[in-house]
Amino acid sequence: MYSNYMKSLTLSSALQTFNRLFDSAQREMFKAEVLQDYTIVDDSPSLRAWLAGDEQGSIQLGAKDKSIVAYRNKCLQSPARITRVHVVKTPYTPYLEWEIAVCYKDSLIAHNAESILLIDLDGLDYELPTGDFWIFDDKLVLQWRYKDGVGEIVGATIWDEADGDNIDEFRRLRSVLLSKAHRVVV
Repeated sequence: MYSNYMKSLTLSSALQTFNRLFDSAQREMFKAEVLQDYTIVDDSPSLRAWLAGDEQGSIQLGAKDKSIVAYRNKCLQSPARITRVHVVKTPYTPYLEWEIAVCYKDSLIAHNAESILLIDLDGLDYELPTGDFWIFDDKLVLQWRYKDGVGEIVGATIWDEADGDNIDEFRRLRSVLLSKAHRVVV
């Protein structure tokens, strides 16, 4: 059971808080992704090309995609080490195939912006939260809330040890995920 002590944030406040936490992290950021498809909020030319069957065109478009490049640069500017574990189901969704090939391999991993690992949901015997979450400097958790369980963010919930919140369950889940996940290779 995840801690009952937390603060619920609206979308605007959640995005501002996330950016502030990302920019101020000094040692480590850990992201756990649990959703399989974010197509509803990602209408990039690269993704559209991928979905149309043009993988090479998608990779070329992804290399120039402003949001992918901006996020990669933001990661590279951070002094914190960034680790992402994506809990995946097989077969992969077309979105996840694109994300692994274009966003992970060709952008984030190729430029050493993040360490990215995958873990198959079938091999995981642990209760997952309903939304992706970040742990910042092992002191604070931000978990995204999604509309109807799809990739459209509607807000976030935040747990902060400085305010007396307990994030031990998120730490345990991070340990489990890291112990069973495998690194994405370029």
